[in-house]
Amino acid sequence: DYMVHARFSNVSGLKKKAAVTMAGVEIGRVEDIRLQDGAAVVTLRIHKGVELEEDVIASIKTMGIIGDKYIAVSAGASDQRIPADGWIRETQPPLDVEELVSRFVFGTMEKKGE
Repeated sequence: DYMVHARFSNVSGLKKKAAVTMAGVEIGRVEDIRLQDGAAVVTLRIHKGVELEEDVIASIKTMGIIGDKYIAVSAGASDQRIPADGWIRETQPPLDVEELVSRFVFGTMEKKGE
């Protein structure tokens, strides 16, 4: 196994040992989560034999509607690989489901009252 790092603006709900997947297949686990310069730095333990292109995107997703958070890594197209202890440059924080739901609920309520 080897480690790579990713910086996220928010990792709300993500825990150590969470799955890291690519195309729905587990390729590793979250090793560590720490705060650095106001951002969350997540260290991923990637299985030996799995190579990550330097242009992959790491996104925090939720299993089901209110399930556990995990990291989905989308395959890249670059010829360059991320070395051990390297960084995933492109990340997407989790979708804020509560915010979406409240926006939907309050949005529809306002329309009914017009």
